[in-house]
Amino acid sequence: MAKKWALHNLPLLLVGIICVALVFVIRSFQLPDTEHHVVVGCVMLGARDDKGWNENHYTGLLNACKTYDCGFKMREWVAENEADLFSAVRELVNEGANVIFLTSFGYGVYMDEIAREYPRVAFFGISGEGAAKNSTTYFARLYQARYIAGIIAGASSKSGILGYITATPNPQTNRSINAYAMGMRVANPEARLIVRFNGSWEDEAAERESVALLVEKGADVITFHADRDYVIQETEKRGLMSVGYNAVYEKYSDKFLTAAMYNWQVLYKKILGDYMSGRSNFSKSYWLGFEEDAVALYQFSPLVSEETASLASAEKERIMNDRSVFSGVIYDNKGILRCANDERISDHELFTGMDWFIEGVEIYD
Repeated sequence: MAKKWALHNLPLLLVGIICVALVFVIRSFQLPDTEHHVVVGCVMLGARDDKGWNENHYTGLLNACKTYDCGFKMREWVAENEADLFSAVRELVNEGANVIFLTSFGYGVYMDEIAREYPRVAFFGISGEGAAKNSTTYFARLYQARYIAGIIAGASSKSGILGYITATPNPQTNRSINAYAMGMRVANPEARLIVRFNGSWEDEAAERESVALLVEKGADVITFHADRDYVIQETEKRGLMSVGYNAVYEKYSDKFLTAAMYNWQVLYKKILGDYMSGRSNFSKSYWLGFEEDAVALYQFSPLVSEETASLASAEKERIMNDRSVFSGVIYDNKGILRCANDERISDHELFTGMDWFIEGVEIYD
């Protein structure tokens, strides 16, 4: 009788064994169980109190961690090379980090390799890289704010020559340059934007020298894309007009026209909130803009005319409705058509492939 019962129930036993095995396999491929305490790790290129890029990430992520009661670990001054980055990540993982944010563009080259080495850790990076199943990319659509700032700068320039100082060409810096130049040309179709690359995200001497070199070229409004505001300090010293970037920590003169700013706290709350609730989608990038308040314009200087402010406001409203900056006819600075009248440049191209500059952009040499 017992033998007959066993044979009769054998299919049920097999089903049960298979279900248990499936659950084990599925769980072995899951990211860390978010019911357990989440510890967030942050890797930064510079100092958390630099009054610039790194501090903005630090405060935004720290506040998000407080909101969701997560642990927080960090590593400062981590160079963009394999050895230093792997060492920092290894230390964070050993200290319990199960979510790690890589906050500098150069880390992206190594992100997938690191993510595959630590398959039960979730990785988020700003570079556009992220093919590993436990990694994805995140960023703010700062180019939207850059475009509006370009309108302000183009309308304010008396010479029609504007200066732009940054570290190195990559899709992130290139799309900001192009958006700024597009805004500049909306205000002044004949304006020129002279761009100088310094090769470093923070080099005070080079950035101050670049201001002087661009002034010699006739630039009377200057902006920057670097970790610190040395360019603004130098333009203030020279009595020039300027446009800021990333965040504003100081009080400047009225010649500081505005700034294109990130709100990293919005991004980090969104990303961490999704992770905590299990809604993270590692096949899709996070890219938030005006609509989500992830980017913004600093208050306009009294020197900005009402007409210019009105134009900027109208263009911001248009962008919020259709997210379109890079649409319609766009030629690059070599005369090649990059976008036709009824087209728009895709997010994929903007995020990972923009290796050209639009008409009106001149690279300093």
